[in-house]
Amino acid sequence: MSKSRTLTVGELARELGGEVLGSPDRPISGVGSLASAGPRDLVFVSEAMSKHMAELSASRAGAVILPTGVEPPPGMSAITVRQPQLSMAQAIDLLVPEERTFLGVSPQAVLGRGVEIAEAVGIGPLVYVGDGVRIGKGTEIHPGTTIGRGSVIGENCTIYSGVRIYQETTLGNRVIIHGGAVIGADGFGFVQEQVQGADTSPREPLRHRKIRQVGRVEIEDDVEIGANTAIDRAALDVTRIGRGTKIDNLVQVAHNCQAGKHCIIVGQSGISGSTVLGDYVTIAGQAGLAGHLKIGSRAIVGAQSGVTKDLLEGQIVLGSPAIDARQARKSLALIDSLPDFKRAIASHEKRLAKLEGKSAPGEGDEPPA
Repeated sequence: MSKSRTLTVGELARELGGEVLGSPDRPISGVGSLASAGPRDLVFVSEAMSKHMAELSASRAGAVILPTGVEPPPGMSAITVRQPQLSMAQAIDLLVPEERTFLGVSPQAVLGRGVEIAEAVGIGPLVYVGDGVRIGKGTEIHPGTTIGRGSVIGENCTIYSGVRIYQETTLGNRVIIHGGAVIGADGFGFVQEQVQGADTSPREPLRHRKIRQVGRVEIEDDVEIGANTAIDRAALDVTRIGRGTKIDNLVQVAHNCQAGKHCIIVGQSGISGSTVLGDYVTIAGQAGLAGHLKIGSRAIVGAQSGVTKDLLEGQIVLGSPAIDARQARKSLALIDSLPDFKRAIASHEKRLAKLEGKSAPGEGDEPPA
């Protein structure tokens, strides 16, 4: 963890715009969970639920951020605010400021021809920067990263170890890319081709011919991309990730996709080629979207859903194939009852057969000759 600062509860409250309950002079120099916090740590509780309040009463924390109108346990200072989780995020920035790891260009880095590097850039060992790359002010690039020729990296970006940025990729300002992510790899584009000439074989009459992917990737400002995520370059034009969008680990974004502003894309989800997301779309974990779809702004795709059709603005879906979430929940609630339904139907069939003087299905059949 970075080096921490010490602030009093009163100083924190002024920065956060909150009200102090208890002693404003208590020193706070760290943050923690309810279970792990010590007397100089700050914690938060987002909802005044009995479970959370019981955990808070048992905590050793020195101070807590609470929703407005909620009282802290005896002896614990509190800062009350409208949005405790947001205020905790702000408090973390105050108490545990970020630290730079690299400043300047390591002698173990390799720079191509015509590279332009702005002031206050940090480039770590074993970084490769291709010809004609431009890197904006304050950006930090960690060891083992490669940046392909002609790429443009904006200001105050953080690119962690082992990231692969292919040629002619554009990153906006304040972009964060975590280790192992691959930006700009070829999209999955192939076409079947009849084998001709000397290579002709009745066993292999067709082959998959690669369609060269000659487009690019554009990542707009304030995007964060998780570890081992892949965003493919477009076949002809551009794959674009809109401003403020946050992408989790192990996500696949295929070629030609367009993600709007401030989307949330959770781990292990996949978006097939040429699908367009509106603004503020949420895609939960392990969801899969077919190609060439249009997903309306503020739509929500539930975990493990399989989306095969366009979604309207604000639509919430669940299941595979994905259907309206309310209908899906009703259907899922019936699954445990299916054995009982089966037995009840079989019983009713027997009773009906007796009333009609017939054998129920499966009864009285002659054995095969």
